[in-house]
Amino acid sequence: MSMNIRELNRKKNLYLRRLKAKAGKLLFDRKNKNRFTPSQLKTFKKILFLRNDNKIGDMIVNTLAFRELKKQLPHAKIYVLAGKASAKIIENNRNVSGIFTCRKKFLDTLTTGLKLRKKHFDLYIDLDRENTFLTHLLLFLIKPRFAFGFNKKDFNSYNITAPLAFDENHITAWHCAMFKALRLEKPQINYDLFVPNSLKKEVQKQLNKLPKTKGFIALNAFASSKHRCLSALQIRQLAESLPQYNFILIGPNDKAGELKNAAGCKNIFTAPQGDIFTSFAVIAVTDLLITPDTCFVHASAALDKKQISIYKQSDKSNQTIWQPLNSKAVILQAPDEFYALPAAEIIQTATKNL
Repeated sequence: MSMNIRELNRKKNLYLRRLKAKAGKLLFDRKNKNRFTPSQLKTFKKILFLRNDNKIGDMIVNTLAFRELKKQLPHAKIYVLAGKASAKIIENNRNVSGIFTCRKKFLDTLTTGLKLRKKHFDLYIDLDRENTFLTHLLLFLIKPRFAFGFNKKDFNSYNITAPLAFDENHITAWHCAMFKALRLEKPQINYDLFVPNSLKKEVQKQLNKLPKTKGFIALNAFASSKHRCLSALQIRQLAESLPQYNFILIGPNDKAGELKNAAGCKNIFTAPQGDIFTSFAVIAVTDLLITPDTCFVHASAALDKKQISIYKQSDKSNQTIWQPLNSKAVILQAPDEFYALPAAEIIQTATKNL
């Protein structure tokens, strides 16, 4: 019964979201009469990326576009509209000239859109699958010279578009399609994640205070859905099977502490207190990452570290889009409930990759 109610609520919310998006298109989708030609690229001075969904993993992936655009259009300044959490990922990104934050609320969107309109952006880049009421409003208020989006032939506000089958392409292919539509060279598709060396040294110093072992394994048990989280039992079995390694739990500090206590093994520790960059620093200085969360999958790829990334076996499109980019990654397929993945499979895979 609860599954049926949850599914009905999901369908209702999807219907309402699409209904509001249609209303936004009707109200705000106005004709942009500017016609794009490659010769206009040299006139671009300000580029704005729409990244207001506040997804950290997506922001890590987007760093490839910031770098490659700056490389090919060095005269242009790149700005990003982001959520508060994801904005932190690019605070030290040398390719980004400015960051604007905005909550997905009507008044916030209204004031932010009016503020950004005064910046006179030459190019607005939207890599999202679908518009929402608020993204229609944003574009209407910002009024850039040119606006790029995928599959936007039936939209008036976008005057640069490219066809894309989202579920059939890795996220980096989305970026390549955008560069092609802009008549730019194919980009290098590695990500950037600027973790301060001072932070990595401090984290390493803290880990070195732990009982001496062969090495360290970074372990994130948490994902956006409870169905994709690993259990305390799986964590305990992992730690007991690899006693020569210290396991460092990363993720939300309170949840990591609860999991450590529930697992109850002497070689399980929580990461040093800090923000998400502390977790990135742990990944940078440990031997292996195990995670079901694509945020850390992309962070590990950016840092070129060994990882075991866990994906739902039944969701092929999610794996196609978000699978790890680095050659040091190994993918494990899990049942719909990740706690049902035998710990023995994770242990065997970890042993082979240490």
